[in-house]
Amino acid sequence: MSLDLSYRSEQSELARSVDGLCRRCGTGAGFTDSDPLPEQYWRGLAELGVLGLGTAAGGGGALEIAAAMEQLGAHGAPGPLVGTFTAGALLDPSEMEPISDGSRLASVGQPPLMPWATEAGVFVEIDSSEAWLSRPVGAPEPVDTTAGEPWGRAELERLRPLGDATAAIALGQTAAAAYLAGAAQNLVEIASQYAKDRVQFNRPIATFQAISHPLASCSVSVAASRIMARGAASAIDDGDPDAPAAAARARLSAVASATAAAYQAHQTFGAIGFTIEGPVAHVSLRIRQLSLQPIPQASARARILESLGI
Repeated sequence: MSLDLSYRSEQSELARSVDGLCRRCGTGAGFTDSDPLPEQYWRGLAELGVLGLGTAAGGGGALEIAAAMEQLGAHGAPGPLVGTFTAGALLDPSEMEPISDGSRLASVGQPPLMPWATEAGVFVEIDSSEAWLSRPVGAPEPVDTTAGEPWGRAELERLRPLGDATAAIALGQTAAAAYLAGAAQNLVEIASQYAKDRVQFNRPIATFQAISHPLASCSVSVAASRIMARGAASAIDDGDPDAPAAAARARLSAVASATAAAYQAHQTFGAIGFTIEGPVAHVSLRIRQLSLQPIPQASARARILESLGI
């Protein structure tokens, strides 16, 4: 028995469109130096329909979101992406419309620390498996973050309940897993190519086991995480009751493999890997930032334990 987790033609075409947008906008090192979310890029995602994926108006499902997020991760692209997809599974169409068209940002998480709080126009609070549409009491206090994203500390006032957030959390976990898998795959590929090109002691450093073996291990782990992310997306689209646990497993796997890939890429590149303008740092910073949002990893672990009856 085999399970085909390759993307369909329309999902692959969406991924190619996202890849093309990122290349045109130049979402590499230095992309967010002057603006944490360049308008041309974010509006471009909206025009491609990415920000509305998974909603009744936007169409598509979890696999379309995963396909887009793998490409966005490969480019280390910025934005409240996971929060946008999570919000899309909770908000009414009229509330989601300005988020889908890129004119408003969604901050989704557990206060007081909220992602993109200082720039957001819509706030969704998630507590355990329940969600509320909320608003900040006063201006959020800016917080310095790993990747320079505009997070903030905010006291939220709940406006109305949004109900059970289990399905929305699963969608967000899957989106995060796909992004992390795409980012990690990119780091493994560029580190491997550098190892082939970089010569020390008259030999490419890829011939040294201390370089090649860890990269091979990372490649295997990242491939497994990518499969788990796509499997979770497929489970969500199929209405599988195990989907929330599958999404949690995918998210934890992707966090582990992506952080390991980031570490090994830095080790392979040496000093240049730690420079902000280098080929690695902007992606590894996104990996570390995304690993924290929008729901803490403890929630994913709790979901997995619950599925095991523990």
